[in-house]
Amino acid sequence: MVRMIIIIIVSLIIVTGCVNKIPEPETIIVEASEVQKDHSLFSFRHMIQGNDVKIECIVPTVSFNKNDDQAAKIRLYIDNRFYNEYDTAAFVVKNVQAGPHNFRMEVVSLENQSLGLSRNFLVTIP
Repeated sequence: MVRMIIIIIVSLIIVTGCVNKIPEPETIIVEASEVQKDHSLFSFRHMIQGNDVKIECIVPTVSFNKNDDQAAKIRLYIDNRFYNEYDTAAFVVKNVQAGPHNFRMEVVSLENQSLGLSRNFLVTIP
């Protein structure tokens, strides 16, 4: 009998707690102050092995084949200095000095015109 009373009391507490109307969320209108690029158009991954950094880029909107109409290449900057350019989606940066480094990759046309796709990342060589 006591068990039945406890079940009824708990049920009443649960039911009365659900009766109140849940408030509607407020609508917020936000205007963008800066256009952001879609990062899904340029993704990458990198792996550090000793003093080498292996980088693999995925850029579905371009080709790294010089004979294609959408041919492009990647310009790599390390610590805000031009390092090299690559006409392949995967490449290795060899003999990077120990310490933290800012890497920036920019996808450009074969004539070095920016395609508006770039990515920045930090690499720390032990």
